[in-house]
Amino acid sequence: MKKEKPLTGYTVIDFSAVYAGPICARFLLDCGADVIKIEPPDIGDLTRGADGMTPAFVHFNAGKRSLAMDLKTAKGQRLARDLIRRADIVLQNFRPGIMTRFGLDYESLKEEQPELIYCSISGFGQSGPWVDRAAFAPIVHAASGFDSVFAAGQDDAEKRPPNWDIMVADILTGAYAFGAIQTALLGRERFGGGEHLDISMMDAMMTLIPAQLQAAQMKESLPIGRFYPVKTQDGFVMVTPISNKNFQSLCELLQRPELLEDPRFVFGPRTRHYRELAAEVEKWSRELTSSECVEAFNAAGIPCSDYAELNDLFSHPQSLERESFSEVSVEQFGEFLIQTLPVRFQSMCNKPAAWAAELGQHNDEVLSSLLNMAAEEIQQLRDEKVIS
Repeated sequence: MKKEKPLTGYTVIDFSAVYAGPICARFLLDCGADVIKIEPPDIGDLTRGADGMTPAFVHFNAGKRSLAMDLKTAKGQRLARDLIRRADIVLQNFRPGIMTRFGLDYESLKEEQPELIYCSISGFGQSGPWVDRAAFAPIVHAASGFDSVFAAGQDDAEKRPPNWDIMVADILTGAYAFGAIQTALLGRERFGGGEHLDISMMDAMMTLIPAQLQAAQMKESLPIGRFYPVKTQDGFVMVTPISNKNFQSLCELLQRPELLEDPRFVFGPRTRHYRELAAEVEKWSRELTSSECVEAFNAAGIPCSDYAELNDLFSHPQSLERESFSEVSVEQFGEFLIQTLPVRFQSMCNKPAAWAAELGQHNDEVLSSLLNMAAEEIQQLRDEKVIS
């Protein structure tokens, strides 16, 4: 029997844009919350693009109600405050100080709403010498030391940092915010009282390099494993013989018992010599296809994988079994797939909504249902360009 979604009945006012805040809010919605997305009335969230809708916007905002409202106006700020009074959670990722300027910061709200859960996402946190710096994911990748870790492992003499197509900081920070908000809700239910959550993208990124942070403090360098793909007839595979049992199984598979006694590959030094070990594995793997290598590694109990192409993921048997993708439909693009929240609940379905709102689509609905505004009042706000 399916349960009610656990966040049913909670209302989220989502002032966030682009990726980090929106993915957090979408996950909250997938777990039952009602999410009202506040967007500027001219172009909305930047991820809508020039035409008002993109597949990326749908991915991050499926199912949210859209209220297009100008927070730079006094009436817009009053409306926002009225909406927050009827909400449980506020989520925002403006640069620190912007919400204070609007009178919508936590300090301005907490006296009237002591039970409010207020989540602020920013590049570097709400305090400190970098508090006023603008930050997108590539900036935080560089500032957190994350990129330096990658550059240190490059073979080119310049040690050039990587160019990122993947916004790691945004998705990771959004996931931390998702967990933090629910932790604060649990605290409110158990002990009472609201909370201001200050979530820094830089702090989030540093959680990805714990071994390197520890090694940086030691007088003598610590071995940190770096794994290398091995070449096959038709591509590459990744193999990670970390434990002694894995390594012994690998040597047996390769029919190379002498590697067990090689001083480079015994437990300890092996961590520093994965490149050389990969070269030994390639003497075997180059004669086989990637699928043959993976089949042999798996049969021997050695952790491995071939390299999936993105298009393969949608029909991958593991993705299908776990319902990792869910179908959405929007007029501009027809039907396509977005990723499901990567958590499975045995007793409930948490698939995302199959639609995404046009900019300001729910202006009248939200203002009339939450604030009991009459049609004439709403039209006046539209005439005054407070809403679109």
